Amino acid sequence: MPKVKLEEKGCRGCTLCVDTCPVEVFQQNASDAIPRVVAEENCIGCLSCYYVCPSQCIAVEEYTQLLPLHRVEENVAVVERFLQEKTATTTMSEAQCAAASKDVSLRLNALAQSIADCMGRGQNVVGRKAGTLAAAHLPEMYEGKDVEQVLKQMQRRFKDSFDFDYRLNPEGVDLTFHPCGMKAVVESLGQKVGEAPLCGLFHEYWAGLLGAFSSKKCQCKVPSAGDKCEMKVSLTG
Repeated sequence: MPKVKLEEKGCRGCTLCVDTCPVEVFQQNASDAIPRVVAEENCIGCLSCYYVCPSQCIAVEEYTQLLPLHRVEENVAVVERFLQEKTATTTMSEAQCAAASKDVSLRLNALAQSIADCMGRGQNVVGRKAGTLAAAHLPEMYEGKDVEQVLKQMQRRFKDSFDFDYRLNPEGVDLTFHPCGMKAVVESLGQKVGEAPLCGLFHEYWAGLLGAFSSKKCQCKVPSAGDKCEMKVSLTG
Protein backbone atom coordinates (compact mmCIF):
# COMPACT_ATOMS: atom_id res chain seq x y z
CA MET A 1 0.00 0.00 0.00
CA PRO A 2 1.36 3.46 -0.86
CA LYS A 3 2.67 5.56 2.00
CA VAL A 4 2.02 9.32 1.89
CA LYS A 5 4.18 11.76 3.83
CA LEU A 6 3.67 15.51 4.17
CA GLU A 7 6.61 17.64 5.29
CA GLU A 8 4.90 20.26 7.43
CA LYS A 9 7.90 22.60 7.54
CA GLY A 10 7.77 23.31 3.81
CA CYS A 11 3.99 23.35 3.34
CA ARG A 12 2.39 26.67 2.32
CA GLY A 13 -1.19 25.56 2.91
CA CYS A 14 -2.14 26.18 -0.72
CA THR A 15 -4.62 23.21 -0.69
CA LEU A 16 -3.59 22.05 -4.17
CA CYS A 17 -3.08 18.50 -2.86
CA VAL A 18 -6.55 18.56 -1.28
CA ASP A 19 -8.16 19.77 -4.50
CA THR A 20 -6.20 17.43 -6.79
CA CYS A 21 -6.33 14.10 -4.94
CA PRO A 22 -9.04 11.93 -6.58
CA VAL A 23 -9.54 9.75 -3.49
CA GLU A 24 -9.51 12.39 -0.72
CA VAL A 25 -6.34 11.33 1.06
CA PHE A 26 -5.84 14.90 2.31
CA GLN A 27 -8.08 17.19 4.32
CA GLN A 28 -7.76 20.79 5.41
CA ASN A 29 -10.38 22.37 7.63
CA ALA A 30 -10.89 26.10 8.01
CA SER A 31 -9.04 26.01 11.34
CA ASP A 32 -6.03 24.13 9.90
CA ALA A 33 -2.96 26.01 8.71
CA ILE A 34 -1.89 23.12 6.48
CA PRO A 35 -3.52 19.95 5.10
CA ARG A 36 -3.40 16.63 6.92
CA VAL A 37 -3.12 13.07 5.62
CA VAL A 38 -6.40 11.58 6.87
CA ALA A 39 -7.03 8.58 4.57
CA GLU A 40 -3.70 7.12 3.52
CA GLU A 41 -5.39 3.76 2.92
CA ASN A 42 -7.29 5.34 0.00
CA CYS A 43 -4.11 6.21 -1.90
CA ILE A 44 -3.89 4.65 -5.38
CA GLY A 45 -0.35 5.85 -6.10
CA CYS A 46 -1.33 8.20 -8.95
CA LEU A 47 1.26 10.77 -7.70
CA SER A 48 -1.04 13.72 -8.49
CA CYS A 49 -0.29 15.29 -5.11
CA TYR A 50 3.45 14.73 -5.54
CA TYR A 51 3.57 16.54 -8.88
CA VAL A 52 1.16 19.35 -8.04
CA CYS A 53 2.84 20.43 -4.77
CA PRO A 54 4.68 23.73 -5.47
CA SER A 55 6.83 23.30 -2.35
CA GLN A 56 7.75 19.68 -3.14
CA CYS A 57 6.97 18.66 0.43
CA ILE A 58 4.90 15.56 -0.39
CA ALA A 59 6.47 12.12 -0.72
CA VAL A 60 4.73 8.94 -1.89
CA GLU A 61 6.52 5.67 -1.16
CA GLU A 62 5.93 1.94 -1.63
CA TYR A 63 3.79 2.32 -4.75
CA THR A 64 3.90 0.35 -8.00
CA GLN A 65 4.77 2.46 -11.03
CA LEU A 66 2.98 1.33 -14.19
CA LEU A 67 4.85 2.56 -17.25
CA PRO A 68 3.06 3.39 -20.52
CA LEU A 69 3.70 0.85 -23.26
CA HIS A 70 1.96 2.33 -26.30
CA ARG A 71 4.14 3.57 -29.16
CA VAL A 72 1.94 5.51 -31.57
CA GLU A 73 4.66 6.53 -34.03
CA GLU A 74 6.11 3.04 -34.34
CA ASN A 75 2.67 1.52 -34.94
CA VAL A 76 1.50 3.83 -37.74
CA ALA A 77 2.21 1.10 -40.32
CA VAL A 78 0.09 -1.39 -38.36
CA VAL A 79 -2.80 1.08 -38.21
CA GLU A 80 -2.54 1.70 -41.97
CA ARG A 81 -2.71 -2.02 -42.68
CA PHE A 82 -5.70 -2.40 -40.39
CA LEU A 83 -7.62 0.53 -41.92
CA GLN A 84 -6.41 -0.17 -45.47
CA GLU A 85 -5.82 3.57 -45.88
CA LYS A 86 -2.65 5.60 -46.09
CA THR A 87 -1.98 8.26 -43.48
CA ALA A 88 -2.94 11.68 -44.87
CA THR A 89 -0.02 13.96 -45.75
CA THR A 90 0.12 17.59 -46.86
CA THR A 91 2.96 19.56 -48.41
CA MET A 92 3.00 23.16 -47.15
CA SER A 93 4.49 26.15 -48.93
CA GLU A 94 6.83 28.61 -47.18
CA ALA A 95 3.99 31.13 -46.93
CA GLN A 96 1.73 28.54 -45.30
CA CYS A 97 4.47 27.57 -42.85
CA ALA A 98 5.01 31.24 -41.94
CA ALA A 99 1.28 31.77 -41.41
CA ALA A 100 1.05 28.62 -39.30
CA SER A 101 4.05 29.69 -37.22
CA LYS A 102 2.47 33.09 -36.56
CA ASP A 103 -0.83 31.49 -35.61
CA VAL A 104 0.80 29.01 -33.22
CA SER A 105 2.90 31.79 -31.66
CA LEU A 106 -0.17 33.89 -30.92
CA ARG A 107 -2.06 30.94 -29.49
CA LEU A 108 0.84 29.84 -27.28
CA ASN A 109 1.27 33.35 -25.93
CA ALA A 110 -2.46 33.73 -25.28
CA LEU A 111 -2.51 30.40 -23.46
CA ALA A 112 0.53 31.25 -21.33
CA GLN A 113 -0.82 34.70 -20.48
CA SER A 114 -4.24 33.29 -19.56
CA ILE A 115 -2.64 30.72 -17.25
CA ALA A 116 -0.52 33.43 -15.62
CA ASP A 117 -3.56 35.69 -15.13
CA CYS A 118 -5.71 32.90 -13.69
CA MET A 119 -3.16 30.94 -11.68
CA GLY A 120 -0.70 33.59 -10.52
CA ARG A 121 2.09 31.83 -8.63
CA GLY A 122 0.47 28.51 -9.50
CA GLN A 123 1.38 28.80 -13.19
CA ASN A 124 4.60 26.86 -12.59
CA VAL A 125 2.56 23.94 -11.32
CA VAL A 126 0.64 23.90 -14.61
CA GLY A 127 3.86 23.69 -16.61
CA ARG A 128 5.24 20.95 -14.36
CA LYS A 129 2.03 18.94 -14.60
CA ALA A 130 1.96 19.35 -18.40
CA GLY A 131 5.45 17.86 -18.61
CA THR A 132 4.46 14.96 -16.40
CA LEU A 133 1.38 14.22 -18.50
CA ALA A 134 3.32 14.53 -21.76
CA ALA A 135 5.88 12.02 -20.48
CA ALA A 136 3.26 9.28 -20.59
CA HIS A 137 3.07 9.71 -24.38
CA LEU A 138 6.81 9.13 -24.81
CA PRO A 139 7.16 5.64 -23.34
CA GLU A 140 10.54 4.90 -24.93
CA MET A 141 12.13 7.50 -22.62
CA TYR A 142 11.42 5.34 -19.58
CA GLU A 143 13.76 2.68 -20.93
CA GLY A 144 16.82 4.73 -20.01
CA LYS A 145 18.65 3.00 -17.17
CA ASP A 146 20.07 6.24 -15.79
CA VAL A 147 19.75 10.01 -16.19
CA GLU A 148 22.37 10.18 -18.95
CA GLN A 149 20.56 7.60 -21.09
CA VAL A 150 17.31 9.49 -20.60
CA LEU A 151 18.99 12.74 -21.69
CA LYS A 152 20.41 11.12 -24.83
CA GLN A 153 16.97 9.84 -25.76
CA MET A 154 15.50 13.30 -25.13
CA GLN A 155 18.15 14.80 -27.43
CA ARG A 156 17.04 12.51 -30.24
CA ARG A 157 13.35 13.11 -29.64
CA PHE A 158 13.51 16.93 -29.41
CA LYS A 159 16.39 17.67 -31.82
CA ASP A 160 14.14 19.56 -34.25
CA SER A 161 12.66 21.96 -31.69
CA PHE A 162 14.80 21.91 -28.53
CA ASP A 163 18.39 21.27 -29.56
CA PHE A 164 20.40 21.02 -26.34
CA ASP A 165 23.63 19.81 -24.77
CA TYR A 166 23.92 18.53 -21.22
CA ARG A 167 26.53 18.25 -18.52
CA LEU A 168 26.03 16.02 -15.50
CA ASN A 169 27.12 17.21 -12.06
CA PRO A 170 26.80 15.84 -8.50
CA GLU A 171 23.58 17.82 -7.89
CA GLY A 172 21.88 17.07 -11.21
CA VAL A 173 22.37 18.29 -14.76
CA ASP A 174 23.06 21.54 -16.64
CA LEU A 175 21.20 21.94 -19.94
CA THR A 176 22.21 24.40 -22.69
CA PHE A 177 19.70 25.05 -25.49
CA HIS A 178 20.91 26.40 -28.88
CA PRO A 179 18.47 28.11 -28.48
CA CYS A 180 15.21 26.98 -26.93
CA GLY A 181 12.41 26.42 -29.44
CA MET A 182 10.37 29.16 -27.77
CA LYS A 183 12.93 31.92 -28.45
CA ALA A 184 11.55 32.81 -31.89
CA VAL A 185 7.99 32.70 -30.58
CA VAL A 186 8.71 35.02 -27.65
CA GLU A 187 10.76 37.49 -29.71
CA SER A 188 8.12 37.65 -32.46
CA LEU A 189 5.72 38.97 -29.82
CA GLY A 190 8.15 41.62 -28.57
CA GLN A 191 8.77 39.89 -25.24
CA LYS A 192 12.06 39.21 -23.47
CA VAL A 193 13.40 35.68 -23.66
CA GLY A 194 13.52 34.08 -20.23
CA GLU A 195 11.02 36.47 -18.64
CA ALA A 196 7.92 35.84 -20.75
CA PRO A 197 5.13 33.72 -19.18
CA LEU A 198 5.61 31.19 -21.98
CA CYS A 199 9.25 30.72 -21.01
CA GLY A 200 8.34 30.03 -17.40
CA LEU A 201 5.82 27.40 -18.45
CA PHE A 202 8.32 25.60 -20.64
CA HIS A 203 11.03 25.68 -17.98
CA GLU A 204 8.69 23.78 -15.67
CA TYR A 205 7.49 21.61 -18.56
CA TRP A 206 11.04 20.37 -19.10
CA ALA A 207 11.50 19.80 -15.38
CA GLY A 208 8.28 17.76 -15.41
CA LEU A 209 9.50 15.65 -18.33
CA LEU A 210 12.90 14.98 -16.83
CA GLY A 211 11.44 14.26 -13.40
CA ALA A 212 8.98 11.74 -14.82
CA PHE A 213 11.55 9.97 -16.98
CA SER A 214 14.17 9.76 -14.23
CA SER A 215 11.72 9.13 -11.35
CA LYS A 216 13.36 11.93 -9.37
CA LYS A 217 12.29 15.24 -7.89
CA CYS A 218 13.40 18.18 -10.00
CA GLN A 219 14.01 21.84 -9.30
CA CYS A 220 15.12 24.12 -12.10
CA LYS A 221 16.74 27.53 -12.43
CA VAL A 222 17.51 29.50 -15.59
CA PRO A 223 20.55 31.74 -14.95
CA SER A 224 20.73 33.03 -18.54
CA ALA A 225 18.46 33.14 -21.58
CA GLY A 226 18.86 34.43 -25.12
CA ASP A 227 20.77 32.99 -28.06
CA LYS A 228 21.69 30.24 -25.62
CA CYS A 229 19.39 29.33 -22.77
CA GLU A 230 20.96 27.66 -19.75
CA MET A 231 18.94 25.59 -17.32
CA LYS A 232 20.28 24.10 -14.10
CA VAL A 233 18.25 21.14 -12.89
CA SER A 234 18.76 19.58 -9.46
CA LEU A 235 17.70 15.93 -9.09
CA THR A 236 16.90 14.27 -5.77
CA GLY A 237 15.25 11.07 -4.65
